[in-house]
Amino acid sequence: MIRFQVFFRPRLVCAAIIFIAAVTPAAQAEKREVIRGEIASARELIFQGGYDEAVKRFVGLAKAHPDNPAGDFYQAVALIWKSYVDSKLEAGSRDYDEAINTALAAAIKRAEAIRSGPNKSKEDEVEALYYLGSAFAIKSRLNFYQNHIVPAARFARTAQDHLNALIKIDPDYADAYFALGGIYYRAGVLLDSPVARLASGVLGAKALPEGDSERGIRYLKAAAGSRFAGVDAKLALLEIYVPKNERLDEALGLARELQAKYPGNQTFARYLMRIYLGLRDRAKLNQTARMVLARVKEEKPGFGAFMKAEANRFMLEARKL
Repeated sequence: MIRFQVFFRPRLVCAAIIFIAAVTPAAQAEKREVIRGEIASARELIFQGGYDEAVKRFVGLAKAHPDNPAGDFYQAVALIWKSYVDSKLEAGSRDYDEAINTALAAAIKRAEAIRSGPNKSKEDEVEALYYLGSAFAIKSRLNFYQNHIVPAARFARTAQDHLNALIKIDPDYADAYFALGGIYYRAGVLLDSPVARLASGVLGAKALPEGDSERGIRYLKAAAGSRFAGVDAKLALLEIYVPKNERLDEALGLARELQAKYPGNQTFARYLMRIYLGLRDRAKLNQTARMVLARVKEEKPGFGAFMKAEANRFMLEARKL
């Protein structure tokens, strides 16, 4: 009996190794698609204004898949969207910065662990670079709005390096162009500013992100049709166009599309009112403001006293047109 076990043990071990090698790629692909499905479902909650429920879903995702950065990263994304509610549209509230940074730190740690793994695949490398680049891009933006210019520049360059490395491997990875486009645009706008000169003096020009505002817009448009970052990219374009009253016809198309698909999101309604004001379209501005007031009357989530005041303010502006 002992001889029988000894004889078969090496063969059993070899068979197990062959079996694992055969099923692991398929199992990994299946797991990846499960995670992506959960991301897509929870992100829909964000766009409909269900920020707290989305955060809970992403917390659960992080617990269920502790080796994957997705749950932590998208917790941060959900909190960023929540920060826009009743706040300045382009910057958002600073109330969630600590929680966002905590989630990003966990996502970065998990993504770095994937990159340092001995048996990582090309898809693992691409996904890790995506989360690293996107997480550092968010950290850059948070620091910029906190007036921490030097860390903002460092994080932006780090994000840009990761995402450029990603698109060299897979130029069709459309989601990567969202964060990368935002960096190129903002760096392009700021390069000749006193802020940029200060950062350049402290860090050196090579440590600053590369700036190219038109390239940034092209990248954001490329990301607008992506699976996960598409809505974020469209919002980023609105953030560029609307405050400067530029490309308002293009902005109108984006805002109408988003508001029609996600009527429960106050951010899109607010941009739509700002665009109609910029276009001096009194009828559409009043119509949109009345739609907002109807949602306030129905006590829809996100449509409270602040949105009532906003709608009334825009209706007052409409009378001046």
